[in-house]
Amino acid sequence: MDSSAVKGCAAALVEELKVDPSVALRFARARKGDLKEASPFLRADLAWRAQKRPEATTQADCPTALASGVDRMLGCTPAGLPVVLVKIGLWDPSQYDADEYDRFNVYFMENLCRRGERFILIFDMKGWKLSHALYMRYIARLMSTLQDHYPERLAHALVFRVPGIFAASWRIIKRFIDTATASKMEFIGASAEAERSAFEAVGAWGLIPESYGGPRGGAVPVPNIPGEPNVSSAPPL
Repeated sequence: MDSSAVKGCAAALVEELKVDPSVALRFARARKGDLKEASPFLRADLAWRAQKRPEATTQADCPTALASGVDRMLGCTPAGLPVVLVKIGLWDPSQYDADEYDRFNVYFMENLCRRGERFILIFDMKGWKLSHALYMRYIARLMSTLQDHYPERLAHALVFRVPGIFAASWRIIKRFIDTATASKMEFIGASAEAERSAFEAVGAWGLIPESYGGPRGGAVPVPNIPGEPNVSSAPPL
């Protein structure tokens, strides 16, 4: 339940900036009801949205990143939370620039937000390479987009099958992550039982493909977003 400070801050944001109450509430929560912080935070997002028009982002804005298959929607949990699998082994940022990567992430986030108030990200870290560490600026921009423009949208971020070489990169990546986002992240133990337990805890087990030991049969296309065309050239899962 939101505190009186958060509720009061949200009401003030609605009055000041004429935004939807649900938007005001998310930004008020993200700044713990501090209007002096929440107001410029939301103003910056509104300016970004006016300039970038993220709601208009389409597959044509990120064709190479999308076709890589690194992200795909698995469906929605029984509670209605959209779930996206991020398969790091398919991430090859050398094939597109940081601006396309931004548009790619915005494309997914906008579509997820149309389907639920919050969403779940599942990161399969198998395939992380030392060369990925050369693209820290891409990861920094991803975290900036998520935290600055989609606050309180992330319900859970599950990270599993993490190779040992990721440890050095993680020491850098975690500098990009704020406290609120970090509190929603969970690194899963290296066993099938630990993976199932974590997926079940967030209501996502029924969406996990057989290739990950889950109950879901059949291929999962890309992007697998209802109402959006799938990319036939994307790697199967």
